[in-house]
Amino acid sequence: MKRLFLVRHAKTEVIRYDITDFQRNLKERGINDSNLIANKLLLKDAIPNLIISSTANRAIQTARLFADILNYQQESIVQLDELYDGFTTHEFLGMLDQYGNENESVMIFGHNPSIEYLAFNLSVEFYEYVPTCTVIGIEFDVNDWKDIEARSGKVCLYEFPKKYKG
Repeated sequence: MKRLFLVRHAKTEVIRYDITDFQRNLKERGINDSNLIANKLLLKDAIPNLIISSTANRAIQTARLFADILNYQQESIVQLDELYDGFTTHEFLGMLDQYGNENESVMIFGHNPSIEYLAFNLSVEFYEYVPTCTVIGIEFDVNDWKDIEARSGKVCLYEFPKKYKG
């Protein structure tokens, strides 16, 4: 059984003209939401063996906040530029095969629309909205990452900050 956690980065500062989109940072709300959701994952024992993140500031900041709470070494986070621009489903599966190795669970930190697109294309029935700091857990009944096929996963987790806010 392989488990994939797709995470959309947390809430980010507004678009500014003095920095690039790539350089945008998390807002205080994004930091708080990351802590909230990472703690929910910890309580559900949804802990990855491997974390892979986009290199954009907001994604890697979210990944580091999650890593701290999930007891994952920040220096072990794999950073990939390609997650900023997005993968096709086929390219994404190739990346999982390349980096997943013997890991049973992998957590990916990226951006919309890619996270939503991948959740839809990798699972049997995911049709949800993906606000910032959403985590979608997908289980695959395979022993190797290379054996995953599109539309074959089962959604096992769907967490987002407003679920816990009044």
